[in-house]
Amino acid sequence: MGAMGFYLRVGDATTCGGRILTGDETISWYGVAGALEGDLVTCGRHPGTYKILGGTSDTWDEGRRFAGTLDSVSSCPCRARFIQSIPDGYIRDDTPEERAEKERLSALIRQKEMEKKQEEAAKTLAEERDCNRVFAKSCLRENGCNDAGTEPEPHTNFPRMAFYQALPTEEPSDENDVPQHAQAAKKQSAAEEIPKPKKRSALYKWWHGNHEEMDYQAARAAAASAAHVQMAVEGASVLGLIGGSAITSGTWAVKLGEMATGLGRVATSGPGAPIVAVLVGMMPGRLNDGEQDFIDRMRLEQMREAPSRVRYTWETDGQGRSVPHGWHTPPGKDAVRVRKMAWDNGRQAYTFTTEEDPRITIIWTPDSSGVNAPSNTGNQTPVRIPNPVIVDPLPEETRLEATTSPAPEEKTFADYILILPLPNIPPIYVYLSKPPVEFLEVELYSDFVRRSRQGMYEADHIPSRAAVEVYLLRLDPTLNDAQLEKYSDEVAAIVIPKKVHQKISETYGKRNATRIESDSRNLKSAADSNIDAIKPALKEHGATEEQVEAARAKIHKLNSDIGLY
Repeated sequence: MGAMGFYLRVGDATTCGGRILTGDETISWYGVAGALEGDLVTCGRHPGTYKILGGTSDTWDEGRRFAGTLDSVSSCPCRARFIQSIPDGYIRDDTPEERAEKERLSALIRQKEMEKKQEEAAKTLAEERDCNRVFAKSCLRENGCNDAGTEPEPHTNFPRMAFYQALPTEEPSDENDVPQHAQAAKKQSAAEEIPKPKKRSALYKWWHGNHEEMDYQAARAAAASAAHVQMAVEGASVLGLIGGSAITSGTWAVKLGEMATGLGRVATSGPGAPIVAVLVGMMPGRLNDGEQDFIDRMRLEQMREAPSRVRYTWETDGQGRSVPHGWHTPPGKDAVRVRKMAWDNGRQAYTFTTEEDPRITIIWTPDSSGVNAPSNTGNQTPVRIPNPVIVDPLPEETRLEATTSPAPEEKTFADYILILPLPNIPPIYVYLSKPPVEFLEVELYSDFVRRSRQGMYEADHIPSRAAVEVYLLRLDPTLNDAQLEKYSDEVAAIVIPKKVHQKISETYGKRNATRIESDSRNLKSAADSNIDAIKPALKEHGATEEQVEAARAKIHKLNSDIGLY
């Protein structure tokens, strides 16, 4: 393609500040003589007059070419070009050299533009991947893909996991009881009680070795470690590994608050009852290795919530036992709370207390208790760990957002990513199950959701759900079934044996329809009647008069607190 040039005339300026002085009067450009090759010109920087050198290739007048902006320059030392003052122009075809140069420049420009686009795309991708980092994801997702899974997968496709169970803390009452291994560390000899080895001569040590002193020091170190563990887990239950592989060295323990153990509740089982408290530890996908798909420790320490493409819940199977179940969690349902374990000076260990009731304190010390989890923990409701644990797509309309005030159906369990403020220990994901329900336990019915019934108990609404729903409909006839169920779940309930609930409860299964209507008009009186009806059967199962009346008092308090009556 050719270039556009313009004809010149007398008075046109040079790029160095000079002007064209002479021209051919027979050639008029808008009444001004046109300039030709050889006409005179001044220089804005040097004295004297100079000539126009060069002209257009295809326009002549008496042997001289027309001066043009593309073809003419001044002979002054500046070799200045000219600035046109009229719009009349011409097209000059490119020479082969000029075409080649233009193609080279065009290719260079295209290359630069492509490189810029690639850099921008790479930057955008890096920013997107940085924003889409996750704590954990399936190994079936390739690099750069952090989407949630859509098909069932085994838990082995995700970071390795461990299952821990709280071991019993009480000593056996008789020789037939199951040994209580969790407290074995407390029976370790104190360091000062370990006898020192005999003093040996250098010759003896050279001949027989120094193993006595080495054994002594090892025993003292083990005793000191056991003593540290004893201090760290005082009043708590050591966690024994019952599945998977250990997530860290050292010792883990849990201290279950009053609401978790039944202390302070109406319960006949007492503080020595078997406790199921399982901690699931899941190591993150990577540890500070720079991979773009995973949240590294530095970022995690600045977060309050972190996305994870897998989360776990505890579900109750057909036998009333709690079993772990995994879920693929897409954006919006993937937020796991991130918390740091803090140093506890009293325990000389790191601790963290969960944010939901019942509060559970998790304890970790780098010292080893020297206790191995036995195959028989003495727990009457052992945890069943499927192999593998299945991770399913999350059902629609299921909420798993991290919150300290979750909806009733979601508040049963809590998951966290815990950070130990120590180098070389990756953050871990923990999910604790609530303890199973206990005989005569009294709470709002919603508190019993997804808690193991141990295959023998049920939670009975007091007053009955049916009466409460009739009462609520009388207050607001627009309530739908889902709203009625939600509100009636926030009513007091008591844990009683299955048979007592199904055979003796006055309005079980909405039987006694006329009774339901009358109960709805005086809910407090109905609650007393419901308790009186099952009281004899509860006593047959071991409850005392004081325990039943204490349960009655708590039922009335809970219902009064929520404004039921």
